[in-house]
Amino acid sequence: MKDLIPEPKIKALIIDDDLASARLLADELTRRPDTELCAMATTLREGQRLVALHRPHLLFLDMEFPEGNGLAWYEENQLPACTRVVFHTCYQRYIHDALSLKVFDFLLKPFAPSELDVVINRYLNMNADSAGLRTHATGISSSPLRHEKTKLISITSVTNSKIIVNPDDIVYFRYMSDRKIWECVFSNLKRIILKRQTTAESILGYGSDFVRTHKQYIVNVRYVGIINATDLQLLPPLDNITDIKISKSYRRELLDRFYDI
Repeated sequence: MKDLIPEPKIKALIIDDDLASARLLADELTRRPDTELCAMATTLREGQRLVALHRPHLLFLDMEFPEGNGLAWYEENQLPACTRVVFHTCYQRYIHDALSLKVFDFLLKPFAPSELDVVINRYLNMNADSAGLRTHATGISSSPLRHEKTKLISITSVTNSKIIVNPDDIVYFRYMSDRKIWECVFSNLKRIILKRQTTAESILGYGSDFVRTHKQYIVNVRYVGIINATDLQLLPPLDNITDIKISKSYRRELLDRFYDI
């Protein structure tokens, strides 16, 4: 019997002068069967040398260093084509500037392991065909379609916390009429209550894939599997969600968007 060829791993590299945070991230990456921590650096100069040497798939980059700024370093340096940057930082003030550069993702300090799962799972899904990588069991449901160049968006929770997300990870929004507030439901079934000032119009502005199906529901059309008379069925493994309604006034636009995919 031939030996089984091991699955290729995601090569990760950390550039961070905050040793405590870097070690926590390194421990989380090391425990994963789908990642390989190839190197760590505490300076941008050393990090640049290691990036050129190892050509990582994911580069976890801090924002502030004694010798410079990680965001400026990212703008000024030509990284390997295979490298995607994840800003690993506690400084939320940089997020909007970095979004304009279409960085791959953010991991705000301190992070929960499930947040790292989302980052890794996004990368695995994005590269499943081109890089020979596949999604491993992370406990996170993957979306049915990923866009490599999808721009990250910022949503604001009811506690006024800014949260950076990939719109591809959002399945639908539901308006809770008893509380007069919207909630956001993700592909891993995590729910976030949005700030009270959030409107349907602002949600529809998050991306062209979002379409209103009912006064209480806005759905990511790429998760839709079957459109019935008064409700819809999502694609597996989310097909057990059966409460998304369709009203007559929104049905035509939903059908048009659905068949345009």
